[in-house]
Amino acid sequence: MEGLINVADEDIRKRLRNICGRIKQNQDITSSVMQTSVQLYRSQRKAIIQTYMQELRYAEFAEELQRNLTFLHKRSTELAEDLQKHHRMIWDQINEIRRTEVDIDIKIRACKGSCKQTFDHAVDNEAFKAMEFKMAQFSMISKRRKSIAKVKKLKLQSADRPAVSPTYRKIPIVRTELLTKFEDIEQHQVVLDELLEDF
Repeated sequence: MEGLINVADEDIRKRLRNICGRIKQNQDITSSVMQTSVQLYRSQRKAIIQTYMQELRYAEFAEELQRNLTFLHKRSTELAEDLQKHHRMIWDQINEIRRTEVDIDIKIRACKGSCKQTFDHAVDNEAFKAMEFKMAQFSMISKRRKSIAKVKKLKLQSADRPAVSPTYRKIPIVRTELLTKFEDIEQHQVVLDELLEDF
């Protein structure tokens, strides 16, 4: 009976040694995987932070560009209005010059019979037609420029992130190596706001 007990005891001890060996082997594998995870986390964190900083710089640049474009749009609108005003003034002056030329021509023709000395004068209709054509071209171009366009404004908007589970925070290596789930880096999504403006 004692022999059977010893054999069973030895068998149990052998099984326990095998189980302990497997546990140790699994712990070593787990430790190796965790160390690889730490290295991967650090390299990925570096890349993510660089991307994050680039996104912030890009958003700042886009905002500055938007401000410049808005300023240029306002300034070009003001200049276009000034140009239209001057265009109307030039048009009025051309018409006034033409009327004056016609008046002069009528007076010279009327004077031919009674005046001692006259000179030949003719209204340059071709020059006036060329000026009218150029003025009409300008009107067409300035009218074509006025069209409604959608202006998009780029902005960064905070993105929702899933909550970190408390069990994740309890893993020893997570606490010792500070393996956060990037909670310290604000997550954004790029959004385009559409503004309807008259260009």
